[in-house]
Amino acid sequence: MRVSGWAAALALVCGVAYGAEVVPDGYELSVFADGFEQPVALAVAPDGRVFVGQKDGMVWIVESDGTAPALFATIDVFDFSEAGLLGIAVDPGFASNGYVYFFATVQPDEQQILRYTAIDGVGTNAKIIRAGLPTSGQMHNGGGLRIGPDGKLYFSVGDTGTSELSQQMQTFAGKVCRINLDGSTPTDNPFITPTGTPRAILALGFRNPFRFCFAPDGRLFVMDVGSDGDARREEINLVTPGSNGGWPLVEGTGTAEVEGPLLQPLFAYNVEGSAITGCTFNSNVRFPRITEDGLFHLDFVSNKLFFLSLADPAAPQHTEFMQADGGVTDLVGAPLGGLLYTEMFSGAVKWLRSSEVPPTLTPPPDPQAAPPPVTVGTTCGTGVMLLLLPTLSVMGAMNTRKRRVTR
Repeated sequence: MRVSGWAAALALVCGVAYGAEVVPDGYELSVFADGFEQPVALAVAPDGRVFVGQKDGMVWIVESDGTAPALFATIDVFDFSEAGLLGIAVDPGFASNGYVYFFATVQPDEQQILRYTAIDGVGTNAKIIRAGLPTSGQMHNGGGLRIGPDGKLYFSVGDTGTSELSQQMQTFAGKVCRINLDGSTPTDNPFITPTGTPRAILALGFRNPFRFCFAPDGRLFVMDVGSDGDARREEINLVTPGSNGGWPLVEGTGTAEVEGPLLQPLFAYNVEGSAITGCTFNSNVRFPRITEDGLFHLDFVSNKLFFLSLADPAAPQHTEFMQADGGVTDLVGAPLGGLLYTEMFSGAVKWLRSSEVPPTLTPPPDPQAAPPPVTVGTTCGTGVMLLLLPTLSVMGAMNTRKRRVTR
């Protein structure tokens, strides 16, 4: 694995575990594509091509077999500390409309959801879908971005370092949100304003929900990064509309008087790692030995891949699946089968696949197919601060450069 001097310094500061990758029997690990600078976000297009987003705003598009990486766009971002380009989602109708969505910190005091249109393999016609998302320009920015099985665009924002904001309805800080693909607010969202208009907020009370993922039936699993010390808990939450993660009144399991039903995490851990990151549901992976209901997720500091079995929903089983390396940040099902994940330090996207199943491209979903029913209605302490410290901050400098959109 290629590890530069700055990455080694960052690992020392953050306490990130380095060591040899340990791949389970019956699986193969290879480099899908490399040469990136701080890759933090992944998304797969319906045609099997893979989008790779760098923290500095550069976005690459790679063929389904890892070949022919090409620059898709360079987004103008503010990339100090945890800020920068943080999330990518691809429109289900990408084949006809070319739409790709990005979550980005654009100023020290603002984050946005942006939409680009792919024309001849290049991102053009940048359009702001949502502006004014909160940030302190430093920590707990969130950055999760996915399109749900209901065809809505979901995004997550951290508490921006001010924990009490997570319980305040007047801000998106500490929230998971749901909007239409054009940026408007669905009328069936669970919260309304005092004037009776719908809010984009789907659920509240999170510390730093950096990543989340969906099951095919619409279940939403949110990974919430824990705080510091003995109280820290890295949480996996099954989020329902109108629910409340409890932060900062409770972390992990507990009780508190909050607005909305208080979530108890499906699973929360402390000793297994620190800074929970990317996740994807088992059905996206096609591992023949892992067939039960469940999800895979990463932990940045321990550099591990875990599997959470939901075969018994009342007693989820959390097991280490693989020892990874390189500062793992995002995770998706590989278009040819298996898993793809980003390594922030090495600049690589790795491919874990079964040695028993030949790589085959999954047919793209039909964007015109009816979505499954989804009910939405009223009813390093780490933070990812460790995850997204800028390269130059370790060397004693601040990287606040701006970038222009590349055509």
